[in-house]
Amino acid sequence: MNDSTPSANPSNIWSTTNVGALLTLVIGSLWLGWWFFERSGYVFVKDARVAADMINISSRIPGRITHLDAREGQVVEATEQLARIDDDQIRLQIRSIEASLTTLNAEYQRQQQQLVMTQRLVESSLVSKQSQLTVTLTALEEAGVNLSQSAHDLIRANTLHDDKLISDDQWEQRSLAHHTNQQRHKRQAAEVETAHAEILMAQAAATELGVIEADLSITRTRQDKLAIDKQQLLKSLADHQITSPIRGVVDETFINSGEYVYPGQRIAMMHNPQAVWIKANIKETEIRHIQINNPVLISVDAWPDLEFHGRIERIGQAATSQFALLPSPNPSGNFTKVTQRLEVKISIDDPRDLLKPGMMVELQIRAG
Repeated sequence: MNDSTPSANPSNIWSTTNVGALLTLVIGSLWLGWWFFERSGYVFVKDARVAADMINISSRIPGRITHLDAREGQVVEATEQLARIDDDQIRLQIRSIEASLTTLNAEYQRQQQQLVMTQRLVESSLVSKQSQLTVTLTALEEAGVNLSQSAHDLIRANTLHDDKLISDDQWEQRSLAHHTNQQRHKRQAAEVETAHAEILMAQAAATELGVIEADLSITRTRQDKLAIDKQQLLKSLADHQITSPIRGVVDETFINSGEYVYPGQRIAMMHNPQAVWIKANIKETEIRHIQINNPVLISVDAWPDLEFHGRIERIGQAATSQFALLPSPNPSGNFTKVTQRLEVKISIDDPRDLLKPGMMVELQIRAG
């Protein structure tokens, strides 16, 4: 019995295999060409990280923590209180200084009033004594005129008495009048000297004004010193309140309420979530392809379904090995060349603040 089933044509099978292999080769070549094209137009980085300015909050003074308001993950505003150190002793010192200032202010006002009163007394006394001196000088001048007149009359009476033209009684009257005028003139001269002495005494009393002014100066100096002491205590009181320097989020706290802290001891760590960037270390062989403002496509391990965009903001001016704490000298003369890396800062467009410091990211940087 003849088999009617047609046998497979070997030429057809060979043709189909060739077409498949050709298609595979074409597709592979296209993919490989595209891959090389992408690699030539971009710089890829696998080990970049999200970075931020991590701010350490510390105390400037020693003391015991009485309030701890900061909580990890808490968003705080600038100048918002994070912690408070016991300040009862400082407040007592400030109250003591304020009481001393009140006393000094009262003493200063009393001295001012005393100065004004003394000035008025001295001025009125000088005016009175000068007026009295004027009166006594006038009286002395009048007494001098009367003395001259009586002396002239006495000389004339002596001549007349010698010639027996006047009686003894008349001569004695004129002699007595002259003697009286002499005494009056002496008394007026003494009163003038007394008036001068009283003026000198009034002027000497004016030196008391200088004493009072010196007391006022001393009081003002004491007031200034207490005011400075108060300002220093107020500054120290402000240091007892530990506040946030920025608007940000508290990442970690290192103390508990009731603990004793020392100057410089860390209390909390925080950062500004709206000021994060990416820090990438680019090989020195690829740094020539990167320029400022080059666009960057960012893939984040924590958000694999999202793409973030950024731009080159800064390119480091020295290799990262220059900042190593332990340099690697080569005293033996054996040399192994190692590709160095330069740090690059990349700004991020992240309006939802999804990226956190320390996250791993992959970068695709457009070559310039």
